[in-house]
Amino acid sequence: MTQSDDSSNLHRTEWRELSKDLTGREILYYISGSPDGVRETKIKSFMHDVFKYSFSVSIETHLEKLEKENLISRETTRSGARIWHANQDKVLELVQRELEEMKYREEELRELHAYLVSMYGD
Repeated sequence: MTQSDDSSNLHRTEWRELSKDLTGREILYYISGSPDGVRETKIKSFMHDVFKYSFSVSIETHLEKLEKENLISRETTRSGARIWHANQDKVLELVQRELEEMKYREEELRELHAYLVSMYGD
């Protein structure tokens, strides 16, 4: 295996890892856009609008996973409502990693496209 193959496999693994939980990523980006935090009910409403189906139970699973990864934190009001806040430093790190992998992925896709065009014609 060449150095290039090792690098390519590393990037593919990284890309798969980053892409694995798109629902969680959408939730994270939504929370990140609100410096004052987001009520859980608003997150459910947003996710329903994005994916067009109900997120009544499964949203908690995604939120707990993001919390365990230290990407978000929970605040509970006196009335018991949960408000979620993004850990901005961690989110910025994650987005930077994604950008780097997207650049690499774009290069791979352009090479594949050129190969397919040459093979099948346009």
